[in-house]
Amino acid sequence: MPKTNEFRIEEHKKFWRHEKTEGLLAGFRIGDYFFATHYQAAKPLLVNGQKISPDMIDVDSFLEDYEKQFQLVDRLDQTAFWTAEPYTGIPWMEAFWGSEIIAGEYSCVAHHFVKGPEELESLRFSMDNPWVEKYFEFVKKLNTLSAGRFPVGEPIMRGQGDTTGALMGQTELILAMYEEPEMVKAFLERMVDSFLAINEEMHRLNGDFLGGSGMGFYHLWAPGKCVWFQEDICALLSPDLYREFFLENERRICSVYDYSLTHQHPSAFYNLDNLLSNEGLKVVEINKDAGGPGIREMLPQFKKVLDKGKKLQVWGDLDEEEIKIVYDNLPPEGICFNLIEKDIETAQRVSDYLNGIHL
Repeated sequence: MPKTNEFRIEEHKKFWRHEKTEGLLAGFRIGDYFFATHYQAAKPLLVNGQKISPDMIDVDSFLEDYEKQFQLVDRLDQTAFWTAEPYTGIPWMEAFWGSEIIAGEYSCVAHHFVKGPEELESLRFSMDNPWVEKYFEFVKKLNTLSAGRFPVGEPIMRGQGDTTGALMGQTELILAMYEEPEMVKAFLERMVDSFLAINEEMHRLNGDFLGGSGMGFYHLWAPGKCVWFQEDICALLSPDLYREFFLENERRICSVYDYSLTHQHPSAFYNLDNLLSNEGLKVVEINKDAGGPGIREMLPQFKKVLDKGKKLQVWGDLDEEEIKIVYDNLPPEGICFNLIEKDIETAQRVSDYLNGIHL
């Protein structure tokens, strides 16, 4: 029997309350990890070396791709809500702050242009920026396309350090932390201000979805407004630098939203304790990375997240055996999956497996 929205909402509420759900809470994406290439409308953009401007992006031409993705995943009777996000191939935060956006074969990158920390003070963020306007054009048109069928959420927005590193170069940013720490800290605060402003406007435009909101990219529903953030640059930082420059701003983000998630790669596990010290943070998402440690190898980190009272999302191309490793070795409360399966047949098989599990 297909899952009703009422059932799916209740399962999510149990997840947020850290209670046992009826089955394993999971959502799916179909295809490979290169999400930006999942849109036929993006093909004219993804030409190596091509400079991308907002007027080159025809939002209407993307809508058929979004509809196809929703219809495909909707066949799986998943517990999570498929969520639409503004096209994830654009490094939006970098564009908002003035970077040129250059296409590659699989996505777009930001061209760094800041010559030193003294130039950070002169950078300005404005909601009137054409890139900001293009972002919200996606939000508005995706809500119209949804017509209440799926939520609209936040794409990859990059964190305060990731974005600043893209504007000036990661090595240059780390050197600036030592040479001009106050300049860097002041800019990071302004970066977070802009991130919060964008998210607040997105929530305003989205309105209410079944009594709550959808978390983009990680496809969780929350019984209120939600946010997620990432800081991949923490894989390059000592724990001391991470605490000094980023942790308080991340606490600030979590203080604004009752429902929050942060993204983590295994390469940054040495900073996991810092993440877990953020009292307001609700969910830690951990990637199963290509070429990285396997699910069994990451069980100690999964357990550490749960032992600290946080919820855990496991992300990647897991199969049935890897899912079983998780629920055989960890308590089921507060665990969910975001599964990337190569095709609909594989996804259907894994979905059937999940639907046969009763906790």
